[in-house]
Amino acid sequence: MAVFLVWLNLSFLAGKQYENFFYLVAFDLVVSFALVVGVVSNIIFRDRLSSLVKEIDRQRLLINDYAVESALFLAIVEMMEIFGKDISIEETLDRVTQGISNFFSNEIVLVQLFGQHFFQNVKGENIHLSTETFEEIATKPYPILINNLESFPKYRFLKEKNISSFILVPLKSKKDEITGVLGVFSKNNRNFSQKDLSLLRMISIPISLILENMELMEQTKVLSITDPLTHLYNRRHFQQCLEKIWKESMEKNLSFSIAMCDIDNFKFYNDRNGHLAGDRVLRDIAGILHQNIKGLDIVARYGGEEFIMVFPETKKEIALKICDNIRRKVEEVEFTGEEFQPGGDLTISFGISEFPSDGNTADELIRKADMALYEAKKQGRNRVVAA
Repeated sequence: MAVFLVWLNLSFLAGKQYENFFYLVAFDLVVSFALVVGVVSNIIFRDRLSSLVKEIDRQRLLINDYAVESALFLAIVEMMEIFGKDISIEETLDRVTQGISNFFSNEIVLVQLFGQHFFQNVKGENIHLSTETFEEIATKPYPILINNLESFPKYRFLKEKNISSFILVPLKSKKDEITGVLGVFSKNNRNFSQKDLSLLRMISIPISLILENMELMEQTKVLSITDPLTHLYNRRHFQQCLEKIWKESMEKNLSFSIAMCDIDNFKFYNDRNGHLAGDRVLRDIAGILHQNIKGLDIVARYGGEEFIMVFPETKKEIALKICDNIRRKVEEVEFTGEEFQPGGDLTISFGISEFPSDGNTADELIRKADMALYEAKKQGRNRVVAA
């Protein structure tokens, strides 16, 4: 460009008899210099602009990372807020899966516990892991990240559900025992990264602590409402349940029945066979009672060899049939040492009352059922008597 300008001006100067020659040469040099500076500046500007764009992208990624970390810590704080609260394991799992879903939106999230109770909670489409997968997590406690299911035949059951990729992270107790698993499953051809895996591993630590604490609380709660020998509800919890049933029956104008039962001549059995044998009989009869009631019915140990049951929305006639069926089952069982009992058999007697025909309060109904039980004993035992 500079050479061309010089040539052009020289031609012009030849026609003008070299007028102002030095002035024009200086002007051309200035223009040429300006053009060179412009080209160099443009190159420098483009490089600087490219660097700025890269820096903006880097800062955007950092901001996104900070946002994810902030949301992660917020979710952990929210989860830790339920630590020690008196809520069920099911509700705890629901909150946990919801928290994980905030990071893996549009994906299926699963939380599965392997403990004494087999709890599961899923956000999105229901997923059932195979026994082999559970065993893999339990015996080889490391995370699993799979983005190409086609290469792993053992996960064909997931492929059949149109799962394209997944992450599984084990949950561990304080004793480093495997207590469950966290899973994120994609049907959107998502390629999970090591960062996704690290995120799930990071959040699994407080989740493990929360769930372990909730399970301990659940066990403690169960122990507080059950009889340690028979594992039936204890008397205090039964009273609470009975009050709820009574209130609901009052509000909805429903009937319900109460049955009290007592092992016939149990003191004689204890004295003849010993307290260990007596405890076995109490446990066996408690199992028979529990196995032969309906889903909404409640049975509890009321004291000593005495048990009590409540049958919601059940008339006295139906309760009488249920109790007579239980009575026959007890009679059919061959208990150790029962041949020494009066009559040569270990039996049970029942007394039944009904709301509202036999009483308007829970205490009155219990009293009426107890009176009916006394009448059953008076009539010779091994029978059911209604108030």
